[in-house]
Amino acid sequence: EGIDGLVSSTSQAKSVNLLTQTERPEGILAKLATSQELLPGLLLVLVVSVVARIASHVSGFVPDAVIGLVLGALIKNSVGVHAMGNAGIKFTQRYLLRAAIILLGASLSFGAIVGKGGEALPVILTCLVVSFSLSLLLARIFGLSDRVGTLLGTGTAICGATAILTVGPLIPAAEAEVAYAIGTIFSYNTLALIFYPYIGHALHLSNTSFGTWAGTAVNDTSAVVATGLIYSTRAGQVATVVKLTRTVLLVPMAVGIGMFFALREGRSASGKINVWKMMPWFVLGFLGMAVLNTLNVFPAPVIKDLTQTAQFLIVMVLASVGLGMSIGQIRKMGAKPLLIGLFVGTVMGFVSMGLIYAFGIA
Repeated sequence: EGIDGLVSSTSQAKSVNLLTQTERPEGILAKLATSQELLPGLLLVLVVSVVARIASHVSGFVPDAVIGLVLGALIKNSVGVHAMGNAGIKFTQRYLLRAAIILLGASLSFGAIVGKGGEALPVILTCLVVSFSLSLLLARIFGLSDRVGTLLGTGTAICGATAILTVGPLIPAAEAEVAYAIGTIFSYNTLALIFYPYIGHALHLSNTSFGTWAGTAVNDTSAVVATGLIYSTRAGQVATVVKLTRTVLLVPMAVGIGMFFALREGRSASGKINVWKMMPWFVLGFLGMAVLNTLNVFPAPVIKDLTQTAQFLIVMVLASVGLGMSIGQIRKMGAKPLLIGLFVGTVMGFVSMGLIYAFGIA
């Protein structure tokens, strides 16, 4: 299916990591120490984001995050992006997404986070089991390896490409298998970002219902937050809370998968699983800001400014995703990943919506 020729190194595998909170940080201090290298990419992302924001105001109906994604992709696949812009683009994907999520915490109370996360937990856990089982089944039907099925299940159940990149070395999966799984997840994330808000409005979903739907049915963190914010600020808040509840589950799930494969293949699991690196530490920043808001540290105008800043940072993240999107690489993967991604995502969208109605989340 063209997958073997898609990746020849780990860096190439990671280049397919789109619409995601991406690879684990290499150290923000090290990145800031090379700020001159970051500047060209950051300026490019900023310009694309500003144009997207203006175009969105002019059009009146196309969200700025979608315009930023599409405009970035057009630039990448027409005139191209100079190599000197790569550092800033990657920095945006890794750190500005986390910054946006932390800032969104300032608009919520700690009690609201615990309440919404707890309310959505039954839906999250059910979706986790269904998506993981479905992915393993599809892998067998399409003649893919158990490793690909596991990667697809983890990516769909938890947090997209980040989960795939975390679990991949624990299985251990081949680079081509990792790229295949990421491409599959990416296909649905893109469609969800564009169409979910329109579907939500057509169904007259409440902000809570839509936010829970986006938080449980969409995969990567950037896509979830952007999809929620496109619908409304409140839906974006709910989607973020639900998504971060899912993200925390990455640690126990990855540990369990790693131990299972180690035992099955007669390997020792000791020294293979680094829980510290798996921890989504930015969740603590999100909770910390919510605690400060609960203590009335932030005046109302400050909360509004922080929320608007977070929303624009999400536009920048989506623009950076577009600027790193290679249509040629996606084409090499063939139609199968796109079809699998569409099928799994569609099924999980229906399952999630059904559970939201069943549990009376409104």
